Amino acid sequence: MLLLTNKLYRGGENVKKTRIGAFIMAAVMAASSLLVGCTTNQSGAETTAAPSGETTPSENKPQIAGAPWLTPFDETVKLDVVVGWDVDNSVKEGTTPETNSLVQLAKELLNIELNFLWMVPNDQLKDRLALQISSGNIPDIVMLQSGDFYEFMDSAYLRDLTDAYHTYASDELKNTVEGFGEAAVNYSSRDGRLYGIPAQLDTAESVAGLYYRKDWLDAAGLKEPTNTKELNDMLVELAKYGASVNGGKDTVGLGTTSNVLNSNFALSAYFQCYNAYPNKWIMRDGKLVNGVVQDEMLAALNGLKDLYDRGALATDFATWNSDQFNERVTTDQVGATFGTYYIPAYPLNLNKEANHDAEWAELSLTDVGGKPSMNQVSIAHFNVVTKDAPEHAEEALIKLLNLTLAANLNSTFDKTPFGGRELPENGASIFYLPVYVYFPTPWNAYRENIWAAVEAKDPSGLKSTTEKEWYTYMDDYLTNGNDCQNLGVAWGMYKSRLSEDMGIAMGLEARESGAFEPGYYYGPATPTEQRASSTLTDMTVSFIVEYIMGKKTEADWAGFKQSWNDMGGQKWTEEVNAQYQELTK
Repeated sequence: MLLLTNKLYRGGENVKKTRIGAFIMAAVMAASSLLVGCTTNQSGAETTAAPSGETTPSENKPQIAGAPWLTPFDETVKLDVVVGWDVDNSVKEGTTPETNSLVQLAKELLNIELNFLWMVPNDQLKDRLALQISSGNIPDIVMLQSGDFYEFMDSAYLRDLTDAYHTYASDELKNTVEGFGEAAVNYSSRDGRLYGIPAQLDTAESVAGLYYRKDWLDAAGLKEPTNTKELNDMLVELAKYGASVNGGKDTVGLGTTSNVLNSNFALSAYFQCYNAYPNKWIMRDGKLVNGVVQDEMLAALNGLKDLYDRGALATDFATWNSDQFNERVTTDQVGATFGTYYIPAYPLNLNKEANHDAEWAELSLTDVGGKPSMNQVSIAHFNVVTKDAPEHAEEALIKLLNLTLAANLNSTFDKTPFGGRELPENGASIFYLPVYVYFPTPWNAYRENIWAAVEAKDPSGLKSTTEKEWYTYMDDYLTNGNDCQNLGVAWGMYKSRLSEDMGIAMGLEARESGAFEPGYYYGPATPTEQRASSTLTDMTVSFIVEYIMGKKTEADWAGFKQSWNDMGGQKWTEEVNAQYQELTK
């Protein structure tokens, strides 16, 4: 986190790109990354009144019906920006952030000019940005991680975006920011004023379930488990049955990688079957506590020890990497694994492609007496305007974010003004931009529309490119079964996104029913977290692995909790509660 002080930034300086100086240089060089690294997958009733100081659009400007935000500024708004990026093979070859067609559209349609101070691969972003800030040349618009956002906001170094947002935000942007409730706005505000546009993620997409080989379960004459004991028994039997039909190859009932606390292909969700939540901040008796030191953990650890002793876990489970996991899934050596909605599309589809007879199903954690974990809010980064940015930078930021959403393939916005330049094959990528938000997938609407189209055998009413693509996969699989074209892809897309009892359906059900354990805290990294969280995580992972393998026992549990608290956990907990009270008051 940047160690900025209120005194430093409240001295009334107005000079463009004020030099910060040596005071913070050392702190910045040691700081965590300001920006979230770009990913590789691209997944109204607006007002027209201009805010104070903004020139009302002149009559000779091109205006798009239903999109008053898509109107150029009278004078070019030039913004200094930086970007971390990696080549995306889905984007036109040779495209860079500077030649990104969305950058060209921003200039032509909005009269916003992005001046790239530099662009580097994502793995170099952290160090390069720290140097940039220490030099005093602060980007005008930038994406900030949680801790840095609050540090900048507390230091009065961010522009107030409230008026620009309410005046210029498209319906799509408002839905993106506000569509999951008030929490994201509250976390992005101070004293009722908005200082960041949150890039919010759909928490339903992070809900994990247990994916298992239903064809093996049926062949073994077993039923779905209804409690954790039956769950363990099923995993043991899947390991035995799998070995009997795959030529004697080593087979596990529960596949997991060495990242044991992850949601996908790991053990985090197994703990949730016991209502245990390692490394999650949960509410107990009016206080936030870390689930890793709650006694429910011990029951889950004993369950995992039972699985290990009975051969349902691999003897070398703590060393599996993702490539090894994928290979074993593909070759019928994994009977079950935990994961979020998308894993039928990858890597379970690899198994379906290799073995057409393989059938997977999903078990909700609530079916065995547990609850899945779901955050109250999940924000990847905050899009901000820094204090010394030029005039109209706030409005420019909002218009840029509107553009990224309107150009998205999920959007039904009339893309005629873009002339095809919103397409990746024509050089467009939101992840090559210095700021962006994620288009929230309208899961319920898509699923309802596509199911209706499949039943009617008529996709003509589907509007978005995504709907039409998903319809093709679903119709192909439901019509042709294992003989469909591109079986792995068609099966994986259908099961992950459109099935009624698998994939995203589980996350949507949990969210709508309220049958989940909320994760409450999404604030800045506290001082103790910065200092001790990696040590505490390493200690936790080591204890879990050693307990499963029999090197630790229940007699060591109290000592582990005490060590966790003594090495920073207790202080971290106190800081989190203080921060939570401040952020939510």
